[in-house]
Amino acid sequence: MPEERHEAKTLRMAWIVLAAAFLMQMVFSGIHFAFGVFLKPIAEEFEWSRGATAFAYTLLWWVSSPAALFLGMLSDRIGTRRVLVFGAVVFGLGIFLSSQIRSLWQFYIYFGLLAGIGRGADRAPLLSAVLQFFNRRRGLAMGITLSGTGLGTIIFPSLGRYVISVADWRVALTVMGLVSWVLLIPAAMIIRNPRPGEAEAADSKRKAMAGDDIGGILGSPDKDWSPIEVLKNRVFWIAVATGIACCVSHSLPLAHIVAFASDLGIADFAAAGVLSVIGITAAIGRLLWGVISDRIGGRKTVMWCIILQTIAMFLVAFAETPSAFYLFAVGFGLAYGGVLPQYPVVIRELFGMRRFGTVYGMHSFATSIGMGGGGIVGGYLFDVSGSYFVPFMTSTGLGLIASAFAVHLASIKKPTAPPEERELPLQEIRVPARV
Repeated sequence: MPEERHEAKTLRMAWIVLAAAFLMQMVFSGIHFAFGVFLKPIAEEFEWSRGATAFAYTLLWWVSSPAALFLGMLSDRIGTRRVLVFGAVVFGLGIFLSSQIRSLWQFYIYFGLLAGIGRGADRAPLLSAVLQFFNRRRGLAMGITLSGTGLGTIIFPSLGRYVISVADWRVALTVMGLVSWVLLIPAAMIIRNPRPGEAEAADSKRKAMAGDDIGGILGSPDKDWSPIEVLKNRVFWIAVATGIACCVSHSLPLAHIVAFASDLGIADFAAAGVLSVIGITAAIGRLLWGVISDRIGGRKTVMWCIILQTIAMFLVAFAETPSAFYLFAVGFGLAYGGVLPQYPVVIRELFGMRRFGTVYGMHSFATSIGMGGGGIVGGYLFDVSGSYFVPFMTSTGLGLIASAFAVHLASIKKPTAPPEERELPLQEIRVPARV
C-alpha cells in the first residue's frame, strides 16, 4: 500500500508538470505561429515588402536560438522555474509592445528580439523538466507537451483573425500579449525539477533499445558532456544537419501558407483555417507519433515524419482550391506535428539526461535558425518570383536533404565518439587485468 500511494503521488506530480508544460507550449507556439494572419495587414498598412515584414518572424527564431542555448545551460544550474518565469514575462512584453510599432525596426526589436528571448525558454528548460519526470513514456510525454503547439495553432490564429476583423491588428496583438502573461506566468510557477524518488521508473527494455538511460548511446553512465565534447562528436552534427534542413523546410509553409491561399482568392477566414487545421492534425500527430516513438525509437520516427511532410509540401505547390489546401493541412500537420517532439527524444537517446539542457540547447540553437530561415526565404523568393511556387519547391528540396540525413541518423547503431574517447574504456579495462 505505501508503494502504491508513492507511485500515485509520483504520477500525480508528473502529470501536473506535463499539463503546465502543455499550456506553455500552446501559448508560446500559438502566438508565434499566428504571425501568418498578421503578415498581410501589417505589410499593407506600412507598405513594406513581405520579405521585410516576414523577417520579424525569422528574427524571433534566430534570437530564440542563442537564448535557448543560454537558458538551457542556465536551467541545468539554477533549475527550470526561474528560467520559465523570465521567459514568460519577456515574451509577453515583446508581443504587447509589437502592437505599438510605427516603424520596421521597432517590429524587429519587439516581436523579433524581445519575444525571441522569451521563446527560448520553452525548449531545453521546459522539455528537460518533462523528461526528468518521464522515462518509460518519454515519447508520449514529449508528444503531449508539444501537442500544445498544435492546439495553440488552432486557437491563436483564429483569435487573431477574429479580432482583426472586428477591430485591427494592433488590438489583436495587445490581446495576445495580455493573454500570454495571464497563462504563461502561473504555468511557469507550477513547473519544477523532480524531487528524489518522484521520477517515473525506467524501462529495462527501453534502455536496451535506446542505450543507457543516463549516459545515452554515445555516453556512459557517468558521462558529463561538455559543449566542446558535443561539438567534436560527428553524430551531433548529423542531428544538427537533419534539424536545420527539416526546420527551414517546414517553417516556410507555417509562415506563408495563409498568404499563399489568400493570393489565390481564398477568403481570409478560410485561408486562416488552413493554419488551424494544421494545428489540429499536428496535435493528433504529436500523440500518435509519440506512441510510435516509444516502440521504434525517436530517430526512426523523425525519419518517417520528415519524408511524409516533404511529400505534402511538394503537392501543395500545385494547389488551387480550398479543398487542396485543407488536404495538405491534414497530411502536413500529421507529419510536421510528429517530428518536433522527437528531437529532444533523439538527443536523450544519443547523449543521455545528465546534461540534456546543455546538449539540447545547442541543438535547438541550430534548429531555431532553421525555423527562422523559412520565413525570410519564403518571403524573398516570393518577392523575386511573384508567386509561391518557387518557395514551396525550395521547401521540398530542403525536405529531401533532411530526409537523407535522417535516414543516416536512424541507421547509427554503434557509439561514434572521437578515438580518444573510445580508447579510454579499453585502458581502464586492461589496468585491472595486469594488476
